[in-house]
Amino acid sequence: MSIVENSSIAVCMITMYPDWYPGEARGIKNIDKIRGDLALKSIRASLKKGYSTFVAFHENSPELNKELKKIEGILLYKRTTKNSTPSKRHLIESAAKDPQIKVIAVIEPEKASFIKDCLKLCIAPILENKTDIVVPKRNEDLFKRTYPDYMYESETESIKLYNEELKAHGIIPSTHEGFDTFFGPRVFANKPEIVALFVASYRFRIENISFPELYVDAEELSNTNFHSIVLALKQGYRVESVEVSFIYPPSQKENEEKGAREHFIEKRKAQRLGFIIELMHFVTFLEKNKASRVSNTEG
Repeated sequence: MSIVENSSIAVCMITMYPDWYPGEARGIKNIDKIRGDLALKSIRASLKKGYSTFVAFHENSPELNKELKKIEGILLYKRTTKNSTPSKRHLIESAAKDPQIKVIAVIEPEKASFIKDCLKLCIAPILENKTDIVVPKRNEDLFKRTYPDYMYESETESIKLYNEELKAHGIIPSTHEGFDTFFGPRVFANKPEIVALFVASYRFRIENISFPELYVDAEELSNTNFHSIVLALKQGYRVESVEVSFIYPPSQKENEEKGAREHFIEKRKAQRLGFIIELMHFVTFLEKNKASRVSNTEG
């Protein structure tokens, strides 16, 4: 694709790094420094490719916001909440309004390798009208070699459970290889009916159950990253898996293995449990089961 064609691709990323500071990293324990540096790298890589780059910021350090405002060509928006999904929704809706945008990609800003090496592969089948949505799939060898060991093991098991649940409810056929659902990027056509799937809002009712809200907050990740895909499959839209050679950032791996290992082990456990619980109730909601704890916040 030429630079002109690349401008029809919207890359949406959200940032929140309150402890970021400029200059070289002073050790590997500061999560915000490591991730903020990667975010800046991703943003610059996106702009270098010629993509229309939408970035939202919330509670970043003043130094990082100053750095973002210095980047020429960035489309910068202030986040109104720290929750991920409302911020992504705002960027998606902003990108979707631009008639020149053909494809929208929602990507975690730390995934510089994805923008540099993988995004083009995911865009192609959408531009060729072979699919409506792409859920990228990590190359198994690179997944195992470049990710923290506990993360690879946890996500591999979580992906298996998630796909089994989809098959059990007929969302995907029993013979389907499944999707790499726990890999974050989502790439989709800028068509009103497709965009609607990614901006839909659902709430998980947690009254009278013992799970803390951390486990079951659909506005954190599930509404955009997970429920959108389940809805698309349920409604018969074309969803394809495209294998990509994504490499986990070495600095992020070091931070999560040595600098803040226990924090991230607990975070992965919480996410795994939360996403599976949300899926179980979301599927029952789609099946119009009154026992479901999910409700459409717009309905």
